[in-house]
Amino acid sequence: MKSASAISYEIEDWKETAASLSDTIRKKLPLRRNSIGVLFCDADTDGASLSGELKRLLDMDVVGMTTLAPIDEDGRHESAVVLSVLTADDCEFTTAVSEPLSEGAEDTPRRIADAYRRTASPSGPPKLVFICCPYGMPFSGDLYPDVLSSLYAGTPLMGGVASDDYDYERARVFCSGREYKDRLAAFGIAGHVKPAFVLRHVTSKFAERIRRVVNADGNVVYQVGDETLVQYLEGFGLRTDVEDPLIAFTSYPMMLTMDGGGETPLMRHILSLDHETGSGTFFGNVPTGSLANICLVSSGDIMASCGESMNSLLEIYAGEKEYEYSAIFCISCSGRAMILGKDSEAEGRVISSLLPEGLPLTGAYCLGEICPARYGEDDVSNRFHNCSITFCML
Repeated sequence: MKSASAISYEIEDWKETAASLSDTIRKKLPLRRNSIGVLFCDADTDGASLSGELKRLLDMDVVGMTTLAPIDEDGRHESAVVLSVLTADDCEFTTAVSEPLSEGAEDTPRRIADAYRRTASPSGPPKLVFICCPYGMPFSGDLYPDVLSSLYAGTPLMGGVASDDYDYERARVFCSGREYKDRLAAFGIAGHVKPAFVLRHVTSKFAERIRRVVNADGNVVYQVGDETLVQYLEGFGLRTDVEDPLIAFTSYPMMLTMDGGGETPLMRHILSLDHETGSGTFFGNVPTGSLANICLVSSGDIMASCGESMNSLLEIYAGEKEYEYSAIFCISCSGRAMILGKDSEAEGRVISSLLPEGLPLTGAYCLGEICPARYGEDDVSNRFHNCSITFCML
């Protein structure tokens, strides 16, 4: 497999952007028998028209989503569009779009499963599924990895939840000329591919006020210790009478561990609070019985975890003797970008400074990250994450 990436800062004229991106790709990369395009763009971009024009110009499917900011080899970019193309003679790329996921909750797992099935190639199940998920769905983000694991137990899942500039109205996913606000777009890779993954949380502790989650239902938490969730948060000195809990608690994710350790901790962002019941809804599931603590995430923690991630990836890259890696995808949490504040490009600078020359990287800041917490031969643990940075090297 070979890859190349291209960037454009023109987000209004989609025809000009498509021409520029496709020209850059063709100059960098001789296209082989099978190819796929992955598009990350500013939320003001007409991603439907752009992905459709790229499909026409490059003769390949293009899957993607809006993002708070795209990332490439040179770091993070504001108001930009980044395209990555994978091409191979010995791999097959198969795209799929789900039915709507915003209605008929009892049918949602089947609709996700049907989309995953369509990412299989004639030669068999995919060796990797990459997904772009819609924002604002009425279910926990854990449903995406859970459904895949029940369908293809050994297949890793990589991707994220579409984002925008925190107005929550413009987040969309795309597939070859169409845009969606309530469907997932995905592609599977079959053939000669050997994905590698790196995941890092930020786990700086704000206070040692660890309590057990006593009552939770999926991603809704009612009781922590002998308090309601709202009371538990207020016990840290945090205000809960806020207009937008997602924004207000971005720097204070909940870290969840299980007795005995061993498992990678779960990081969870608060999505909303209900003062009537004292409960709160999170992006992902919060297991009853897990041990909760609220963290304070600093910009220094974010840059340190980014550097650790890249160094771990470089160890895999340098140690692989039989397979030639040619692309990296990075999905980082939008909350990390917000915490960086005025120095929003800091994480991108770390990535750019450590990236080996000639190894293309593309990525996006998302409202939820999906990546294996554990990946090995016949041992895959796909998970939904928050406040994390994830890498997939192909």
